Amino acid sequence: MRGWGSLAFAALVAALVIYVVISNGDQVTIVLPFIKQTTELWKALVMAAALGAAAASLVLTWPVVRLKVQARRQSKRIAELEQEIHGLRTLPIAGDTAGASSVPKV
Repeated sequence: MRGWGSLAFAALVAALVIYVVISNGDQVTIVLPFIKQTTELWKALVMAAALGAAAASLVLTWPVVRLKVQARRQSKRIAELEQEIHGLRTLPIAGDTAGASSVPKV
């Protein structure tokens, strides 16, 4: 079912891009600090959308990476604590009478 949803989303994006290309063929001048270029409006719109998506991806990547590092650190700590618990379970009990009879008193 997930594959169909992805396919439908891709078709919707393709249809949107085609609509933007067809309806926005006018020439515009893009003026940036070091660039002055004349291009079609649809190219400028698609480029702006792509740059916006790339910028949003970069901004949202940092929290995801931070959470993955934190989860990995906590998993390691959990493994250490589980080892410690296992070690504590195998220790003899201090008041054990069975073990005390085999130990000679001085």
